[in-house]
Amino acid sequence: MSTPDYNLLRQLSAREGSGYWQSLAELAQPAAGETHEQGGAGALPPGISRRNLLKLLGASVAMAGLAGCSRQPAEHIVPYVNMPEHLVPGQPEYYATSFTLGGYAQGLLAESVEGRPVKLEGNPQHPATLGACDAISQASVLALYDPDRSAAVRHEGVVSTFPAWLTDLHQRRRTWDANQGAGLCFLTANITSPSAGQQMQAMRERWPLARWFVHEPIGREAVFAASRALFGRALEPRYQFDQAAVVVSLDADFMQSQPGFLRYARDLTARRRPSAQQAPQCRLYALESVFSVTGGASDHRYPLAWQQVEAAARQLAMALDVAVAPPAQKVLADDVVQAMAQDLRSVAGGAVVVPGDQQSTAVHLIAQAINHQLGAVGNTLDWIEPVAVPAQAEGLAQLVEAIHAQEVDSLLVLDSNPIQTAPADLNFAAAYQRVAWRAHWGEYCDETANLSHWHLPATHFLETWGDAAAYDGSQSLVQPLILPLHGGKTLLQVLAAISQGQELDARQLLIRYWRGAYAGADFERFWQQSLHDGVIRDSRPAAVAVTVRADWQGELLPAIEAQPGELELRLMPDAAIWDGRFANNAWLQEMPRPLTTLTWHNAALISPALAERLALADGQRVSLSSNGRNLEVPVFILPGQPHNTIGLALGHGRTQAGGVAEGSGSDAYALQSCKTPWAAAVSLQPTERHSQLAATQAHHAMEGRDLVRASTWQHYQQEPDFAQRQEQLISLYQEPSPQVHNAAPRAADAEQAWGMSIDLSACIGCNACVTACQAENNIPVVGAEEVARGHDMHWIRVDRYFAGPLDNPTTVFQPVPCMHCENAPCEYVCPVGATQHSSDGLNQMVYQRCVGTRYCSQNCPYKVRRFNWFEYTAADAPYPAHPAVQNPDVTVRSRGVMEKCTYCVQRISRARQDADAQGRPLHDGEPQTACQQACPTRAIVFGDVADPQSKVSQLKAHPLNYAMLAHLNTRPRTTYLAGLKNPHPQLASDKAATSKGRNGGEGA
Repeated sequence: MSTPDYNLLRQLSAREGSGYWQSLAELAQPAAGETHEQGGAGALPPGISRRNLLKLLGASVAMAGLAGCSRQPAEHIVPYVNMPEHLVPGQPEYYATSFTLGGYAQGLLAESVEGRPVKLEGNPQHPATLGACDAISQASVLALYDPDRSAAVRHEGVVSTFPAWLTDLHQRRRTWDANQGAGLCFLTANITSPSAGQQMQAMRERWPLARWFVHEPIGREAVFAASRALFGRALEPRYQFDQAAVVVSLDADFMQSQPGFLRYARDLTARRRPSAQQAPQCRLYALESVFSVTGGASDHRYPLAWQQVEAAARQLAMALDVAVAPPAQKVLADDVVQAMAQDLRSVAGGAVVVPGDQQSTAVHLIAQAINHQLGAVGNTLDWIEPVAVPAQAEGLAQLVEAIHAQEVDSLLVLDSNPIQTAPADLNFAAAYQRVAWRAHWGEYCDETANLSHWHLPATHFLETWGDAAAYDGSQSLVQPLILPLHGGKTLLQVLAAISQGQELDARQLLIRYWRGAYAGADFERFWQQSLHDGVIRDSRPAAVAVTVRADWQGELLPAIEAQPGELELRLMPDAAIWDGRFANNAWLQEMPRPLTTLTWHNAALISPALAERLALADGQRVSLSSNGRNLEVPVFILPGQPHNTIGLALGHGRTQAGGVAEGSGSDAYALQSCKTPWAAAVSLQPTERHSQLAATQAHHAMEGRDLVRASTWQHYQQEPDFAQRQEQLISLYQEPSPQVHNAAPRAADAEQAWGMSIDLSACIGCNACVTACQAENNIPVVGAEEVARGHDMHWIRVDRYFAGPLDNPTTVFQPVPCMHCENAPCEYVCPVGATQHSSDGLNQMVYQRCVGTRYCSQNCPYKVRRFNWFEYTAADAPYPAHPAVQNPDVTVRSRGVMEKCTYCVQRISRARQDADAQGRPLHDGEPQTACQQACPTRAIVFGDVADPQSKVSQLKAHPLNYAMLAHLNTRPRTTYLAGLKNPHPQLASDKAATSKGRNGGEGA
């Protein structure tokens, strides 16, 4: 564009008074030293050619469109004129990014196919994940394409623009500058972003009278309160389970719902997994008030009421010579306490006691005092500065007090939904509406946004430039894979707009921070390497030296003893939708919850003894009352639940979260109190109403069959082949075996024989594999009604079996994909040959041939085939997946065909093609199934069973290897390693569920 063009734009800007023309003028301004072609044409003004006029008109249309929808300007993205050399159509690309849960980062690798994210995996280079991925982060890619996400700025419920908000904000900012921020308050979720922390600190310095509040529904207040009492300052524990020999969990579900759970699950199960020659190196005790994944994986589990956990902690502390007052009554037998104490003492520096995030401050104090007594600090535990910013923020209760004291004039709520998640006794909705100016930033126009004057749409993390810290303090980067689909703004942009009054580029804001934080010489190399890795190298902070205060016992308040016969309500995060923020994600709603296998709804979890005493049945609705507040919810009977404790998951019962979430479950926040947010005394009143619960496992007994084989390490030593005893098989058919490759290097065209091994000692039942399979294979969502009818579509299920007494059974989890039988019963009965056997051992489905007779399903003894009764993937289906999230390598099945696990044949084909292109054979472990890649404990191993050096072949040669229903002679390619527990020899009798023989006991 020539110089006269630029001058014309300036004239238009002055005449129209429009910032739009001014912006266009700035874009057209020639750079210093740049020369321009002079010339004119016809009757056009001097210096304006037709070509330049067309350029100007085209630019004006583009700018008008951008200004009208308030979208960010596109950067570094242009349409293909000449396709880049490195890009192959259909070939995915991977980018490292991070996902935050409760503010703590998890490293991810995001798969992008021609510009659209379709799949998320764990980042192997990230210390918090080591390549693992939980169900919530797996399903977060579906939320990117959620049509219910907020798509526009709203003012008083009417669609507005970001510049309009900036204009309103400008007047407010002048007032804050004049009074140093008096009356200005911020309410945020837990933030661990260092770049956002710098902006927040700058605002605190600019407006010193402004106040910052933090509300994280699944908070960790007791963790920091205990560290302040012990050490005089707030610190954060960092556990080293890879060094632990004895672990005692005090109501801590550290394998599922505490920061670092992916790494913790990997480290602990690696030490508890037995080999053929070596005993397990770790023993796990779990004392818990609600049945959890960690308790199910433990060697000894003791169900206690929430208030009784403190009494048990005091008993253990006294046995270890830690000076605490004795409990009002003993809740554990003396022999149990002495055995635990003996175990902890016997492994100097290798013991650790883990208090639960939802337990009281007293439990945390006692547990950490025990850890210091045992020498855990520096071995299995160290302390770091809190990774959240700001570390000393006030809580929601203090904000309500400030509002009632008329100290809050302006309130900005960032990435939080307190109208939904605040404890009921705070009555936050009434207090919130008393604030004169209210603004909300979030992904959804949710309950809080509906009561705000201004609502700003937030970007999804796959649209975001940012950073965050992991549980161990490692700094992670968040980079976008796609431009914001709904014009959302990032946290850095919103904070910059508040402080500077203008919309800035999120990428430049992030780079500006790290350029200042980086002390090296070559920033560009550092930046590109960090983006590639997804984590800042060497950013893990060193441990902090701590000294226990001598007067810490003074912080121990007398325990509140429950009255005999009083029922206790125990609130907990939901394993899928967490605190409710993921309630509109259909993949997560339909994910079977660990232990209960419930989907779509929460239920009051009660023990069989309580159900018998009150004559309650599954699905019967009851009215729970606490402190004058009532909630009606169905019950679900769960073996192992403490007798007088009712477990209830948070996050359900949303009213303004989107079409998927609304009407699903009951709002447990209605019974939460601020003083004791995780437990409360309740009364229960049965009603005559019933709800149909959508659980995927309706039958719990093995009926005398050895589906699960589990025992103890002691029994395994006495009878190493207990898992492989089976009836003598007689077959009328020739039994071919996979051609075993010799020890020499194999040719590139050597035929593989694919198989899978699943270690039941390592599986914790977290269901990450279920969601990973759904995301990889375009498995549809069917809804609660269809699940209740047994029409769930997941290609892999995680069965759980209880053995022993109903009040405290042993639990074993068993993932069940297609077995890929050599003698597959499904293949012989298909009238159209839709199910076939491949040369490399896969049981294949030809969807185009299937006519829906379902003979194959009836003939499958493992019941792993799924029939899609309706058009679950149609655009008018109740829960259709957006086409953009579907994996292009996998077909989208229509109604009337049978579906099943394929061992992720598309991944096998891709790995084979890559090897062929490089002229080499496939390496062991190169093709990985989706369930294998996501598993945090590496319980699933897939590979070539024809290769004797492969890991899967070595596992199948293990003495614990067995095939499910082997007596049917189906010869499945999927086999299991029998599960082993490692109970204390003196306490083996307290586990009546400890198996005897190969069956692992009868299922409850």
